[in-house]
Amino acid sequence: MTPKDTTQSVRVSRAADRVVAATRTARLARIAAADDLRARARRRSRMFRYGMILAVLVAVALAITTIVYATLDHRADGRAATDDAVLTAAGSATTTMLSADPAHAETYVNAVLALSSGPQRDRVERSARALAAAVAAQPVASTGRVISSGLVTDPDSDDTGTRAEVLLVAQASDPQLVGGDPDADRVTLRLSMIRGADGWLVDSAVVA
Repeated sequence: MTPKDTTQSVRVSRAADRVVAATRTARLARIAAADDLRARARRRSRMFRYGMILAVLVAVALAITTIVYATLDHRADGRAATDDAVLTAAGSATTTMLSADPAHAETYVNAVLALSSGPQRDRVERSARALAAAVAAQPVASTGRVISSGLVTDPDSDDTGTRAEVLLVAQASDPQLVGGDPDADRVTLRLSMIRGADGWLVDSAVVA
């Protein structure tokens, strides 16, 4: 082999080595790139899963919050309706107790009995005759109206047997009908109300 051939062989060998090295480098680069792509894909997959989990948690939290607020709002509406029913019944009962026509004394007593319960009803029943006589002796019909009222204790529910306390001020032409001062034209009453089968009734009525 001539020196020229030897030189040519060396050049070919070096070129081949460079091709092999370049090929190896390219392969390693592809492997590294593939690893990076896989890592990125895994990160994206984890982020997607985390995002979905977070979205589900937010949706559940919103649903729970909506249900809670709806329940509380419904309960608040129910309590407000019950409070109004108590105050309405107390006001109506007070107006009835202060409105007596001497020409219909027995009717007055029966009306007071109908709105009474417990100790209040027992008291009216015991004094029914005396009360009717007092009403019949009035020179004119007595009248009364509630000026203001409020709950002292709120009712726990609208169930039968539930109790509530009401304080009210009424204008009256004859306050004595409920134990008030005969010289006054107003009377303050504290009414104990109890939920009966057909509505709220007066369990006791005392001058405050």
